[in-house]
Amino acid sequence: MMGDMNRFETQLRALWLAICLLLLVGFQQTATAASTEAKATINSFHETLLKVMQAGDGMGYEDRYETLRPVIANNFDTPLIAKVVLGRYWNELNNEQRQQFINIFEKLSVSTYASRFNDYAGESFEYLDTKSLNKERVLVQTQLTKSDKETVSFDYLMHQRDGKWYIMSVVAQGVNDLSLKRAEYTSIMENKGYDGLMTELRNKIAALKPQQ
Repeated sequence: MMGDMNRFETQLRALWLAICLLLLVGFQQTATAASTEAKATINSFHETLLKVMQAGDGMGYEDRYETLRPVIANNFDTPLIAKVVLGRYWNELNNEQRQQFINIFEKLSVSTYASRFNDYAGESFEYLDTKSLNKERVLVQTQLTKSDKETVSFDYLMHQRDGKWYIMSVVAQGVNDLSLKRAEYTSIMENKGYDGLMTELRNKIAALKPQQ
């Protein structure tokens, strides 16, 4: 009887160990897949940035804008970002105002990239690492190497929605753009209201567009 019990307990331990190993392997495979997919999203974004940079004067602002627009729309979770940067004021907006803000915020994002990434002097992007924060969020670490070999860190906080990885925030040299925008926009909302914020964003977009 004792021998049978010992064999039964041994079998149970072996079964439990096998289950744990399977769960561990499954978790590692999931983490690896997440890392690969998130990395692919960032690589695609960087390839587009390099494309418009390398075009130089052969691609004007409007062409850069139209090239970057679908990439940013498809890879940044703009609705979530818009909600975060407005903080508590998001709940005070009606659906029409929310959609209007999302649209103009995305337009400002595209305009900013189209304005800043407008020439090329041998720069290159390099993927460094992907860190899992939880099962739905990762941090993709990259760097930009400039022509003088100086490096600038670009880290991307990403999350998964509907099976796809989206950029939530860009951290350049340790500065989180989401935090900066939240501080700026909520301050404008507090002092000038929604209409004042929309005016400020339209002015920013106009200032980024080269004057003819």
